Amino acid sequence: MNPNDTTESMRRAAEAAPTTRRRLLTLLGALPAALGLGFLAESDAAAKKQGKKGKKRGKKGKGGGYSPDGEERAFLDLINDYRRKNGVGQLSLNDKLGAAAKHHSRDMAKKNYFSHKLANGDSAEQNIRRFGYTNYRFVGENIFAGDKSASKAMAAWKKSRDHNRNMLSKDFDEIGIGRAHGKKSKYGWYWTTTFGKRG
Repeated sequence: MNPNDTTESMRRAAEAAPTTRRRLLTLLGALPAALGLGFLAESDAAAKKQGKKGKKRGKKGKGGGYSPDGEERAFLDLINDYRRKNGVGQLSLNDKLGAAAKHHSRDMAKKNYFSHKLANGDSAEQNIRRFGYTNYRFVGENIFAGDKSASKAMAAWKKSRDHNRNMLSKDFDEIGIGRAHGKKSKYGWYWTTTFGKRG
């Protein structure tokens, strides 16, 4: 399977289905194992209610220690240039979202899987909250596997309607970017971008 392909049947199902949170999460589970999309939106009250389980497992801190590498910074430039050309405001790099994105990519690379659900069973939302990004209005996530370069990740996400929608969404004004490599993993390189808006 080409890691940059999405199936036509999944596209049709996504177009025909109502855009409820539960339906979107159901579709996420069925996406092919090379491109992933998670558009997640919930109120802070719902986040607090659902986040109790994640808090009991222990917080990973407040995003301290996140330091994007050169390709991750290159992706920030690419996405902000893309948003500017499409009349959308720039995204600012957020350490908490960055730490969550980096953790998710490292987890996929180390444990050889490709999913919005982490190996420990946490959802993308739980992972984001665990790294201290709370009181948000919207959060979202894109994942990609198969290449180390920012330009290749960007090109793949541009070709996917749902991923592209996340990248150009006015609902987001902050981003975290993380990539990781696993020598023994199926796809080698794994990317995660986490999006958010607080307030």
